[in-house]
Amino acid sequence: MDAIALSNLSTKETADRAISPDGVIRLALNHPPPVPDVFNPIVSEALNRVLAKSPPAELMATHRWMGTEEDRQQGAVFVARRLGEIPDPDRVIVTHSTQTAIHMLLPSIAGNGRTLAVEQLSYPPVRSFAGRYGIRVVDVPIDGDGINPDAFEQVCRRERVAALYLLSTFQNPTTATMSIVRRKEIAAIARRHQVQLIEDDVYSLLAASPLPPISAFVPELSWYLLGTAKSFSAGLKLAFVVAPNGTEAARAFWPGVRATYWMASPVSAALMAELISSGEDLKILAAVKVELAARHQLVVSGLRGTPLASDPGCLHVWIPLKGVSSSGIAAEILEHGVQVAISASYARDGWIPPEGIRIGIGNPETRSVLEQAISRIRRALS
Repeated sequence: MDAIALSNLSTKETADRAISPDGVIRLALNHPPPVPDVFNPIVSEALNRVLAKSPPAELMATHRWMGTEEDRQQGAVFVARRLGEIPDPDRVIVTHSTQTAIHMLLPSIAGNGRTLAVEQLSYPPVRSFAGRYGIRVVDVPIDGDGINPDAFEQVCRRERVAALYLLSTFQNPTTATMSIVRRKEIAAIARRHQVQLIEDDVYSLLAASPLPPISAFVPELSWYLLGTAKSFSAGLKLAFVVAPNGTEAARAFWPGVRATYWMASPVSAALMAELISSGEDLKILAAVKVELAARHQLVVSGLRGTPLASDPGCLHVWIPLKGVSSSGIAAEILEHGVQVAISASYARDGWIPPEGIRIGIGNPETRSVLEQAISRIRRALS
């Protein structure tokens, strides 16, 4: 990126969280767009109420382990908006983040020489976590509707599959959302082969009309994950896990089971419980949805004529490429001062995936910075 291009960035823009010190606009990250006019007053008032109930020294005196009774009760209310019914709070675990929840679950349910199935293009840390514990990972092909049921069936027959990790809504990176028919098919196959599901539903809260998660159709085998960092604020890292039953919840997450910090921050847990209790979390979500939809319109307009997979409720846009290298295109885009993610980042080593790039549209502080980034991407693609 040349000095002239850098000089075009205003002082305000260079302070943007999406712009690195060298002036590159980072769209490889997948954060929710900021809505400070709504977020700041709601969260400030909620924190005041939390501190009025529990003085700081008391609030932060110890870990909350699996969450207090209030945390789990409010977490049950939170996940019920997706599951369709309020689960027993004993099944709910409050964790630091979706990542830490996955880190705990993999050795717990897929260890001892068993296999973890994942989408052929999948959230990169999952493969890394599996590798740390010596868990074998097998890919399941995906199509425009998510996991391919026939392929999943074949994998279950061929392998000793312990669990399947997947995103059924706004798949990362392709944005695919499973139809209700496909969700029921995957649930039936999991039940038939007694394969546990680790369903990461982190993007679903921003969907206009989200479908029921697969976990709603096979709760006895499901570990349902609903995090907050992708829908409220990247720094509000918290994830609610719904286990198949209370016994399994305690077995997988009881303190000391693993040498990792998976427990939720007391302040984050108390704040989220307060927001859920007051219903004000829904106001923040509504504002994020409005902002995200506006950004999608900006992207679709700015990249008109470019084939892309997009949804007004999805934090990222997927651009499939034909006849060109995604790493080459990403390098060209970086020359124009914008960082994007490439398909190879989501694939296992040794497999060359279909070429494509993922653009995270929520990270810039302002629409103007995003618009500038999209203009640069358009120039690079052309």
